[in-house]
Amino acid sequence: MGKFDERERPVMDRHLLGLRDRLVWRGVEVHHLSDQDDRPCLEVFDIHLRPRRVYAHLAFLWFFWGSRNDERTSCHDLDGAAEVIAAATQAGWHEGEQTDLHKILDAYQS
Repeated sequence: MGKFDERERPVMDRHLLGLRDRLVWRGVEVHHLSDQDDRPCLEVFDIHLRPRRVYAHLAFLWFFWGSRNDERTSCHDLDGAAEVIAAATQAGWHEGEQTDLHKILDAYQS
């Protein structure tokens, strides 16, 4: 993944930490961290303890964890986003490794 604008970090962190708090309240195991490119994300575990990284994409105001349409949700409503992600964790992440998110993360320089 390419570098991101460090000036965006506080906004990404604010969205991700708000989401993290709401997921914890719903009983989801989640950790705030930075990926190999120092981009902030959440590591969220499903019912089978399989992790997925959830990122905030500021250009689109999405939280996303894959490239499918059902693997993203709006950053505008943190409670709604937490409900979507918590439901996905209860159903279990899609089989296989997490999609390579490089293209999505680097689109529109976010």
